Amino acid sequence: MLLFLILLFIVIRPYLLKDSVELDKRTTQKDIERVKNHLLSTMDVLNRTNRDWAVWDDSFSFLTGDHSDFPKVNLQNDTFENNMVNFIIYLNKKNELVYQSGYDLQRHEPLELDADFYQVFLPIIQSKSNLHDTLLVSTNFGLTMSSLQSVYRSNNGGPSPGTLIMGKMISETTIRQMGEALSLPLTIKETKNRTAHLFVNVKPISETKIRGSLFLKSYSNQKAYEISLVNNRSFYLQKKVNIKQLFVYLILTTLFFIMIIIVFLNHFVLTRVQDLSLQLKNIQNHKDLKSRIRLSNRQKDELLNLEGSINKMLASLEEKHNNITNLAFFDQLTSIPNRYMFFKEFTKRVGLHNQSFAVLFFDLDGFKWVNDSLGHKIGDILLNRVCQRVLPLIEEQDGIMARYGGDEFVILLQKGSRVEIEEVAQKVMSAVGKEYQIHSFKTFVTASIGISMYPTDGYSMEQLLQNADIAMYEAKRKGKNQFIFFQDLTSDDSYRNLLEFEKDLKDALVNRQFELYYQVIVNGDNKRIAGVEALLRWNHPTKGIIPPATFIPIAEETGMMPSIGLWVLEDAVKQVKKWYQSGYDDLVLSVNISKSQMKDSSFIEKLDQILTKFQFPAHMLQLEITESDIEHYLREIDEFTKELKSRGVKIALDDFGVGTSSLLYLKELPIDVIKIDRSFIKDVPMQSFDSILLMGMLEIFSDLNMTIIVEGIEEEAQIEFICSKFQAKLQGYYFSRPIPAAMLELEFLNKRSDA
Repeated sequence: MLLFLILLFIVIRPYLLKDSVELDKRTTQKDIERVKNHLLSTMDVLNRTNRDWAVWDDSFSFLTGDHSDFPKVNLQNDTFENNMVNFIIYLNKKNELVYQSGYDLQRHEPLELDADFYQVFLPIIQSKSNLHDTLLVSTNFGLTMSSLQSVYRSNNGGPSPGTLIMGKMISETTIRQMGEALSLPLTIKETKNRTAHLFVNVKPISETKIRGSLFLKSYSNQKAYEISLVNNRSFYLQKKVNIKQLFVYLILTTLFFIMIIIVFLNHFVLTRVQDLSLQLKNIQNHKDLKSRIRLSNRQKDELLNLEGSINKMLASLEEKHNNITNLAFFDQLTSIPNRYMFFKEFTKRVGLHNQSFAVLFFDLDGFKWVNDSLGHKIGDILLNRVCQRVLPLIEEQDGIMARYGGDEFVILLQKGSRVEIEEVAQKVMSAVGKEYQIHSFKTFVTASIGISMYPTDGYSMEQLLQNADIAMYEAKRKGKNQFIFFQDLTSDDSYRNLLEFEKDLKDALVNRQFELYYQVIVNGDNKRIAGVEALLRWNHPTKGIIPPATFIPIAEETGMMPSIGLWVLEDAVKQVKKWYQSGYDDLVLSVNISKSQMKDSSFIEKLDQILTKFQFPAHMLQLEITESDIEHYLREIDEFTKELKSRGVKIALDDFGVGTSSLLYLKELPIDVIKIDRSFIKDVPMQSFDSILLMGMLEIFSDLNMTIIVEGIEEEAQIEFICSKFQAKLQGYYFSRPIPAAMLELEFLNKRSDA
């Protein structure tokens, strides 16, 4: 045992220490990541500061020669202090020096720059590849973070008269101050390690110390630098002490218990367990469930209790074995046959008699309300009461009644005349529709019944049930608490028209009668096209354009919507990818997703296939879910949206505000984009209430860092009202109605290219 413990300690010690090693690494990793984020944030602030100066009309005038006293007025010492920069350089469009000045932020005094200091930035400007970015550039003062921006007027008017460069020096003092701000002991040094820029590396350097490093590269890749910090391996050292103590305690405890166990185990347990095991093996070999374990003639103890429990288990197994057939074919709640017994009985009766039968499919109108408001316990009692009322009526007719699932029941009757079947259906509805007194509650439910005939309406049980189900839903649609024969539906003109419409829908998908129109989405600040929304249209060969509101509900009900939606997604991705290849690669594609697609477990796999097939960037795809589709499927849609987020696909909540739980969905779902419904914009800015409500919504979404798209824009006043206060994207007839792809290219994309 002791040898085993020693070997065990040697084997598991690295694994026990592994988590502490990882904890120390993660702690240092987080610290160095904080340094990285702080550095990137500083670079971003510098870039934004430079951008603000570059689009200042005074800067533009200075470079064009119209504001010669600009440096004297605007480039004083406090300018460098306020903007936290060490140097400012203005170059004209020929990349000739117009002005350069430096300032030492540590000593708070001017800094003399060499006359050719600016020339280190000329290769960057001439390459134009990293203009408008913040770069790390090596100068004669060491490493600097430098932002280069083309100068324009404040309205983005051009052409640019030159370039503005702002920079901040990264010295040991700068890094030390950064470390003080982050409460970290930071150092920086030049290194020959040519790892990737901003690469983070963490590794132990001794038994007690661990180092985290952030590697930087200058723009020209000529020099590399390392920002590093050294931490104590606190978790590792503490875990070593704990493991050593644990091992000592384990050795001592094991020695003691080994002695106790050896003495008592053999005398009180092993002999009896061996006998018990032999008896169980004998029962197993003979497969005799009537056999029982022989009880020990000893004082009552745990093994005697075990022997008694085994005997009880064997008795229970025998009982369960006798009842297993009944459990397989009868519903446990109502004790009436289940669907498997129903199928078996149907097959038997058809085989024996080869006669006609009627199948009645009914469910309870109003049961969901009872279940939701009074509770599932009351609902279960109600189902039993319904069976108690209906079952005698069916048994009188030598029929069989089964629970199909939930509050759905099926009845099999040997076919008599239509009048006799109608009488049975009427009796069932009358029995179901009477008042129910359950505990202190009084409630009512009714039955909607669909009836199909064998063999007129089908030869298989599946077909008969399907047709009876269709007739039952038609009974519900026409007001509930009634019965309908499937034969009556097939002879009804309106139903035949519906069937014809379904057939046309299938033909439309096969014959490519569907078309995609696109409506532009523009940026509110510059009115440039930011994206397009793909909208489905059906161009029927004889009936013309059929609006989506007419055919999409039918497509959903008939189960065709996943196929149609998949076609829409693939065709839209294919079209927008062509636009990307033509140079319009900044368009975000928005596609509406139906509720049936969101519940389709294979949709994510198909989406991956489409994105891979067309090499389409996932972050440029925006899938729109409608608020009204979320209410009853929030859990499924939550899982669906998380799958999309993991792939980088944007998620938009369409028609925001028309449902009942809009703000709840924002909290529960990972929404990226909010599309405000047109009903909130139509009276803006004329109506003060609407204007205040819209402003409040925009402010909330802006604070949540959500992208906002305002739908239904039709007037210039609406645009001015929104864009004067918030950054938002706009969509509506003011810009364009939905139009075919070719027309969109002609009217928008080509014009934008010319501009």
